[in-house]
Amino acid sequence: MFLLLFATGCAKSQQADGDGGTGLDELIWYYPQNKANADLQLVNDEVNRLIADQIHAKVKLQPVDFENYEQKLNTLVAASDPMDIIWTSNWLFPWDANARKGVFQPLDELLERDGRKLKASMSPRFWNDGRLDGKQLAVPNYQIAATRPSLIIQKRFVDKYKLDLGTIRKIDDIEPFLKQLKEGEPGIVPFGTTRGFYTSHIYGIDWRASVYRNDSTNRVLPDVTPEMRQNFALVHAWYDKGYINQNAATLNNVSDVYNKGNTAVWFDFTGKPGSEAEFKAGDGGFDVVLVPLAKPSFTGAASSMNAISRTSKHPDKAMQLLELVNTDKQLYNTLVYGIEGKHYTRAAGNYIKLIPDSGYFTNTDWVFGNIRNEYLPEGAPADKIEQTERINNEAEVSPYYDFVFRTDDLKAELANVKAVNDEYYAALATGTVDPEKYLPIYKEKLNRAGSERIRAEKQRQLDEWLKAKGKK
Repeated sequence: MFLLLFATGCAKSQQADGDGGTGLDELIWYYPQNKANADLQLVNDEVNRLIADQIHAKVKLQPVDFENYEQKLNTLVAASDPMDIIWTSNWLFPWDANARKGVFQPLDELLERDGRKLKASMSPRFWNDGRLDGKQLAVPNYQIAATRPSLIIQKRFVDKYKLDLGTIRKIDDIEPFLKQLKEGEPGIVPFGTTRGFYTSHIYGIDWRASVYRNDSTNRVLPDVTPEMRQNFALVHAWYDKGYINQNAATLNNVSDVYNKGNTAVWFDFTGKPGSEAEFKAGDGGFDVVLVPLAKPSFTGAASSMNAISRTSKHPDKAMQLLELVNTDKQLYNTLVYGIEGKHYTRAAGNYIKLIPDSGYFTNTDWVFGNIRNEYLPEGAPADKIEQTERINNEAEVSPYYDFVFRTDDLKAELANVKAVNDEYYAALATGTVDPEKYLPIYKEKLNRAGSERIRAEKQRQLDEWLKAKGKK
């Protein structure tokens, strides 16, 4: 009787710890997704089958749609909810701000103990982007780490109008093609956008320090530059001519621009190798071509990383799982593509064929881990991985790459500037409003919000950094 009660008590204790009676520790992993998948639980079960014997743990996958991800994670963090792995980046649920708030655990000892293969899988160039104040606080997901602003164009229109892609070297060069589309393709949006296509990269401005490239004075530029004026004037002219989708300023997700297959051209800030297959999958199945507008610039790995939460009860198991995801090809591809035979089938070589409406589709290989482990979807170039590695290795590195702008004393100004941008930027950048009228208002409101103080402080810190480097 005693043994029976003891066994029952142990079972209840195990179940109370959240292992479902299996005896395995359960990890919780939050990451963003494009849309909910009906077969998530099936895939989650398969993932757990793959990892159970290797790390003696299981994981509960907790994807959240991109639009709500940051709000959801902020709520969980504020409540100190138990989490183990958290996806983070420099553009969504910002990793540095959350790291400074103590949201993530330091990983240096965990990497040495439970993640040596993971540590060896990437060069210091990548790992440095997950370091803050001398501590490793996030694991980069190896993917394209360079920005190569590009135009994405549906191939059917390239062929029909015999567009010479070699003649497109800057954004303006696409305008005659947009005119042809407007006149010859009823029901087709010539150029689709949500936030316009202004990026410092294509205008000779260093992305890291907001300084003109090769400017010996190292002068930090204001928020509104002559190049921005030029860009906003161009996009407004396109909007007036009917080239741009009329709802551009109000769309939330970039995929909303092309997911109906009726947009001929759009702008992609990254221009990563293999994105043609991803855009085709999200573009009604239409083939596309990618036209780079600038040489690649190394922007680092902070655009997609996974960290271990300070509330994790099993940080050692979380690190072991991250190592597996980044080094085990079957596990990685299960997370990305689902279950073979149900969600995809193998094709020749390293290719797979996705099964339409199968119940699991992510289109976000870069969220989970090292893309060098992935199978290639139909339409991806056979040398996608080699192209990615080559671009990462050859991309131009900013001379200011190690410069970090400390903004702790500018929280009010940054919040006020963000509020102004939230009110005006989308309308200006998509051409929805006339920049002749609204750009002066935008600039004045930015100044009142504190943009000049931010610029001046950035200049001061940059000057100090340059002096310490012996460059000034």
